Amino acid sequence: MELMRSRRGNRQRYIRWVAVFLVFAVALPFAVVVLSQPGGDETSSAVEPSSQPTEKPIIPNSEDELVEVSPTALPFVIEQAPNNKAPSITLDGPDCIESFGEGDLVSIAISANDIDDSSVILDLAALVGEESIDLTSSINEGSELVVPGIASATFTIPPTEESYLLLISHATDADGAKSEAALVIPLRC
Repeated sequence: MELMRSRRGNRQRYIRWVAVFLVFAVALPFAVVVLSQPGGDETSSAVEPSSQPTEKPIIPNSEDELVEVSPTALPFVIEQAPNNKAPSITLDGPDCIESFGEGDLVSIAISANDIDDSSVILDLAALVGEESIDLTSSINEGSELVVPGIASATFTIPPTEESYLLLISHATDADGAKSEAALVIPLRC
């Protein structure tokens, strides 16, 4: 019985030592990383400039001589391009279409502006169910528009079983930024 208690006590002591070792083995690397980071003093909020002159780095070369290295200016300037703004676009058309038959025409206005470009590329489509019908060729002034500007589009009403006509137009600038506008025209007033 005494032997069993002794083994159990030795076993528990061994497990405790292993647990303590594992805790230190896991915690020690974290403590080293946290304590080795500069700027550990959180009380001062202002950084005082160093009054000591900075030393030039010294790099040994392959012939065991010490060579001074000084910073050099690049032969070019790195300029960051300004952020491109997407064009703005709006569609304007009739409030509704009272009656329409096959071949009836609809006219709409497409207004576009872009504060950082001089022109945009327009497209126009009608969504009929799941199908998109390209109407870009119906833009009277062509697909390129000098901005700010207004283009008009005249097209026949596509056959649809819906009670409305859904038009989608995009304006894309020279940098590829794109905006979208939609217009819903009810087919019965």
